[in-house]
Amino acid sequence: MIQHKDPICGMEVEVDLEFSATHLRKDYFFCSQSCLKEFSAHPEEYVGTAEKAAEKLKDARPKLAHTIYTCPMHPQIRQIGPGSCPVCGMALESFETSYGDEPNSELIDMRKRFKWAAFFSTVLILISMFDFISGMPLQLFLSAPVVILAGFPIFERGWKSLTTRNLNMFTLIALGTGVAFLYSLVAALFPWVFPESFRDHAGQVAVYFEPASVIVTLVLLGQVLELKARGQTSQALRSLLGFSPKTARIVRANGQEEDVSIERIHPGDHLRVRPGEKVPVDGVVIDGSSLVDESMITGEPISIEKFSHDTVIAGTINTTGSFLMEAKKVGSDTLLAQIVRMVSEAQRSRAPIQRLADLVASYFVPGVIIVAIVTALVWAVFGPAPALAHAVVNAIAVLII
Repeated sequence: MIQHKDPICGMEVEVDLEFSATHLRKDYFFCSQSCLKEFSAHPEEYVGTAEKAAEKLKDARPKLAHTIYTCPMHPQIRQIGPGSCPVCGMALESFETSYGDEPNSELIDMRKRFKWAAFFSTVLILISMFDFISGMPLQLFLSAPVVILAGFPIFERGWKSLTTRNLNMFTLIALGTGVAFLYSLVAALFPWVFPESFRDHAGQVAVYFEPASVIVTLVLLGQVLELKARGQTSQALRSLLGFSPKTARIVRANGQEEDVSIERIHPGDHLRVRPGEKVPVDGVVIDGSSLVDESMITGEPISIEKFSHDTVIAGTINTTGSFLMEAKKVGSDTLLAQIVRMVSEAQRSRAPIQRLADLVASYFVPGVIIVAIVTALVWAVFGPAPALAHAVVNAIAVLII
């Protein structure tokens, strides 16, 4: 049986004349009466869906390329396109709150990295604790995917902090875990290059694959929790935008009315608002009267009576009569969108204490690196055997902890 795609919902359906329609000499088949009814109302919206989707994607790419991103902790940092903050290393977020509910690609990526890191680290811990299978090559095999692959964003941000001279948490984590892993890698593959001062009483050079892997895993967990919390904040802002309806009933010059997407509304369009519907955009009543619930804006529980020439606000609810309005402000220019923008900017505003925190951080990270170097020297000179091994381990501990 030949399968056809329902142009409304995309479902694969069989030929059924009961749920079919013809438009521009082409037959279309549907999964239900509701899809057929939707198509019959305005078929031009759904003809050539694939072509339209490709065109929308083409139009969206330049917009994405020119989207401004900023740091939630350092709002002075702004750049075109996503990335990480050169000051603190946090992932940048879009400066403008979007109307859609797009998935957070960075959170998805970090969650995948954390899951794989947690799996390999758990196996590595069990092997180390219960000695199921001994041998440094196996530990290297389990640790490498965690540190090199899953932990790549940590080292990328750590390197960026060094090149931009904005030392931060990722500087310390990248140095600590990187030194521990590289030291262990050399010890596992070329143990004969180490002098006696690196060897224990059994003549073995200790490796630290397990601590490096566990620390990378914990940092990735922190990134997942942070991104999830920030995503919830963005979702709260998008819920404010959700007060605005997704469609509006436009009145054409010939008097015909049809429901269209809110993105297709322009200033000057005439819109019909029926009882129980939300006002789609900011505008002015030009015909009719009604009671409008503006509590979402004013907090006033009593509906306000609207007559000709009165202003109506997007997202407010028309409670009784029907009226005709002229669109004045649409999209990001509406009062509701401006409120969301101000809330978003307020969240990114710097508290006075943050300036002190930034000042302390600018001295703290270099100070930690200096203390780690001093620690290594002290343990190398005064520490017990193997002195140099203890020096490396304790220096790494200072960097990480």
